[in-house]
This record gives sequence, C-alpha cells and structure tokens, in this order.
Amino acid sequence: MSSDAAPDIAEEFTAPKQGRKGDGGTYLVVADDSEEFATALRYACFAAKSHRGRLGILHIIEDQDFQHWGTVEGRIKKELREKAEQYLWTIAKTANDLNGTIPSLYVAEGEPGEALTKTIDADNHIVQLILGGKSGSAPGPLVSFCIGKGLERMKVPVVVVPSHIKEFS
Repeated sequence: MSSDAAPDIAEEFTAPKQGRKGDGGTYLVVADDSEEFATALRYACFAAKSHRGRLGILHIIEDQDFQHWGTVEGRIKKELREKAEQYLWTIAKTANDLNGTIPSLYVAEGEPGEALTKTIDADNHIVQLILGGKSGSAPGPLVSFCIGKGLERMKVPVVVVPSHIKEFS
C-alpha cells in the first residue's frame, strides 16, 4: 500500500474534550432510583479518581403535565427542583466517601435523552458518560437511548457498567 493511499488521520482527528488544566475532566453519571445506579456511581468514582478527574452527577426531572394548572405549575416545579437538589447532595456525600472529592452537581429538566445530551453539550469539561446496565434484562430507557438512536448525538464516550461486576456492585 502506498503512502498516498493512506488517509491523513491527523486531518480527520478531532481533539477530545479537555478537562481543566491539570485534571482528567468530568466523569458524568446519571442519578436515579434504579438498582444499577449504585454500580455506575462506584465505577464513576473509580474512573474519576484514577484519571485525576472529577465526578459529575446529573439528576433529570422528567416533564410533568401541568399545562392547565396555572400558578400551581411553578410551585410544583420548584418543589421538584428542591427535592432533586436534596437527593443530589445525599449522593454527593456517598461519592465523597468513595473518592474523597466533592462532585459537580447538575439538575436538568425534560425528556431524559434530550436533557442528558444538552447537559453534555453545555459543559466542555465532561469527558465520559457512565451508565449502569442491569444484567439479565433489557437495558433501561436511558441506556437504550445512549447506545441506540442517541449515540450519534453523544459527544463523549459512553460506558455501560454491568451490574454483576463485583468490584463495583
């Protein structure tokens, strides 16, 4: 094969997202009440620590149907946001116990796949998305989105951690 036939990889290569100078970027995990979240959180803490990065924890508040409730909508959204923030601080304490750092916390509203991609697009420090996979069953809706129709929209690598891996379960 001649050298002129080889593609110029340097021209096609897009530099990966960079974290802040001196660190390995943000490893994002999506917090929810699923069994597999605990495994994903432990792995994300490990990955962030071993790459000198930081942990990011996202909680998504799914759209509610409040269209006809007028001012009640604002109060309910505020309440949901406060609950999400309290939940994130609880998870942040666990993460701090696991890797000794204070994570970045994110709250997003909307359809989960869309909210996730918007969060990743908005933060250039995010270098990897870590999700938990449940062994022996179909993947959850967010994992299905990220490895299916949403994959082309992902700007960072997606890691799905199987729940049966003993080191992280």
